[in-house]
Amino acid sequence: MRRRWIGVVALLGCSPPSPTGVALDRTIREPSGVTTSPTYPGVLWTHGDSGAGNWLFAINPQGHVLRRLRVKGTINVDWEDITHDDRGNLWLGDIGNGDSGRRDLSVHRIPEPDPHADLREVHVDRSVDYYFPEQTQFGNKLSDYDSEALLWWRGQLLLLTKHRSDDRTRLYRFPSLEAEEVALERLASFDLGPHLGPALQKWSGQVTAAELASEGPYAGRYWAMLSYDGVFVFAVPDSGEAAELFDELVSWIAFDSAVTGQVEALTWDGEALLVINEARAVFRIEEPLTRTRYP
Repeated sequence: MRRRWIGVVALLGCSPPSPTGVALDRTIREPSGVTTSPTYPGVLWTHGDSGAGNWLFAINPQGHVLRRLRVKGTINVDWEDITHDDRGNLWLGDIGNGDSGRRDLSVHRIPEPDPHADLREVHVDRSVDYYFPEQTQFGNKLSDYDSEALLWWRGQLLLLTKHRSDDRTRLYRFPSLEAEEVALERLASFDLGPHLGPALQKWSGQVTAAELASEGPYAGRYWAMLSYDGVFVFAVPDSGEAAELFDELVSWIAFDSAVTGQVEALTWDGEALLVINEARAVFRIEEPLTRTRYP
C-alpha cells in the first residue's frame, strides 16, 4: 500500500480540511509538474518550468528532496508537466508554448530511476517532437496552442491545451511514440466556462495539469484536470475511447484562490488529490468525487 501524504493537510477535527502550508523544498523552483511514482511507495517526481534548469526531483510526503537528478539528453526550454506510463517510464513534457510560437515542442521518455540509489543523473532514452497540424499562426498567444498538461491513459499519451482566448481546452493524442516527429490527433474539447461561476478569476479556466488515478479503488476509473480556478474530476469512459474522456463530469471543485494561489501541478494520492502551486505550497483535497469547494 502506498504511503499517504497525511502531512500535507492538518485535519484539525473539521471538514473540509484546512491547508497546513507544507511546501516543497526550496531547491525546487516554480514546480510545474508532478506525478506519483508507479514503483516506489511514498515518492513523487516533480520538476520546475523554464529557467529552473535540467533537474528532476524525487520528493517525499514532507516535501523534502530524496534525490536531485540532472536530466541528460535534452534542455529545459519550458517543461510543464510529467506523467508516468504503465511500463516503468516517466514522460516529461517540454510543452510550454505561451505565445504559440514554438516549433520545437517535444516529450521525453525517461526510465524511472531508483530514488534511493546513489545517482546524480538520468538519461532521456526517447524524444518525440510534435506539432499541431491545424496551426497556421505562430507567435500569437490567442491562437491557443499552449499546453501544460499530459495524461497517460490505456497505453496512449494525451495532451490538453491551455487557452487565453476562451475557456476551452482541446484534447490531443500522440498517434505514435516510436516516431521522431508526429502530428497530434485532435480528439475532443471541453468548455470550462459554464462551470466556473463565482470562482472565475483573471486566469479564466486555463488548464495547467491532468492525471489519471493509478492506485486504490479509483485506479483507472477517474481522472482529474486542473485549472487555476479549480479541479474537474471525470469518470473514465467504459467504451475505452479517449475521445469520450470529457463525457462524464463527476465533480467540479472551485478553489478559493486567496488560499491556493496560482496552481500548476496535480496528482492523485490514493483517493485524494494533491495540488501544488508555483510558490511550492501543497494542498490535499479529500473526497474529490463529492466536494464542490476547496478549502
